[in-house]
Amino acid sequence: MSLDRIVGQERAKAQISAWFASQRLPHAVLITGQEGVGKRRLALELAKAINCRQMPGVGCDSCSSCTKAESLSHPNIHILLPLPTGSSRSGSDAEQFAALRETALDYLAGGSTSRSGSNLPKDHILLLQREMSFAPTEAPKRVAVIFAADCMQKAGANSLLKILEEPPRHAVFLLVSSAPDRLLPTVVSRCQRLPLRPLRAEEIRAQLMEQGLAPERAELASRLAVGNRLPPANVGGEEFDAMRELVERFIDSALSGAEEEYWALLEALGGRPDKQRMEGFLGLCSAYLRDIFLIGLQRVSQVANTDREPRLKNWSERIDPRRLDGVAESLDAAFESQRHNVSPQLLLADIWHQVRRSGSVNA
Repeated sequence: MSLDRIVGQERAKAQISAWFASQRLPHAVLITGQEGVGKRRLALELAKAINCRQMPGVGCDSCSSCTKAESLSHPNIHILLPLPTGSSRSGSDAEQFAALRETALDYLAGGSTSRSGSNLPKDHILLLQREMSFAPTEAPKRVAVIFAADCMQKAGANSLLKILEEPPRHAVFLLVSSAPDRLLPTVVSRCQRLPLRPLRAEEIRAQLMEQGLAPERAELASRLAVGNRLPPANVGGEEFDAMRELVERFIDSALSGAEEEYWALLEALGGRPDKQRMEGFLGLCSAYLRDIFLIGLQRVSQVANTDREPRLKNWSERIDPRRLDGVAESLDAAFESQRHNVSPQLLLADIWHQVRRSGSVNA
């Protein structure tokens, strides 16, 4: 069944079941939680369940409505997500939604949408407003799914607010955000919150093995995802291994003060890496530095990169743990700056110098 495909999140699924059982589905739901907990999939499964012909409120995955919803071709389910500034937004309403569909299919498959230099423009909110005003054609409800809703421009958010204040009886709005504090408070106040909790390691491991990932890689992914900022979907394949090598070279070069190696790493990252690549790099940096700290505390069982234990011990012996706070602050600032047009080179330079200062070679 549709909602049964969601890993974990029993409380959220129970809340959804209660809404359908009482026939009190909110007209607007705000799905929140950190990256990698399943917000995208839950939003789509909820949209399917709302309009399922055979199992309303659950989703059967086999009726024509569920099949169309899965392929994002359902005429009553509309998807919005951020597009890079300057992207073409011309054409008829149908043509614009067709273009959004293609982008959304990639996004739901694990692709990234960058908050830096991207937005949900007012004209797309107005486009959605027009579509949601029409009576549904093949199902009882029209459903709007707005991914990364915190990327709305202020004008767009105000337009959405007007819809949420007087929603059509047949309309349901599903807003998805990992940064709900960036939404207009008045928009948030019109929504029923549906928070998703971080997944447990065993849930992540079981899900990835079911998807065909080797047990040892699934174990690594589950360890990296818990307590770190690295979505489990990012772990696996040659690209992940190459990124891991870059991070290890980054830390080595900082502790050794090898500036030439630092510049070579910047070039290897691609000069101005995109959001997904940059977040992968920062997430791995955060995971490695957390492991270094844990090694120093003799808490080896909590280390994520267990296959790198000798290297982690070597780094731990060269780093003053009292100076790791500065590294953590730089990483926090870098993650936050990903939402703005801040040069990746500046962000990485600050982290590199903080790691260098933490090393005993400079003590």
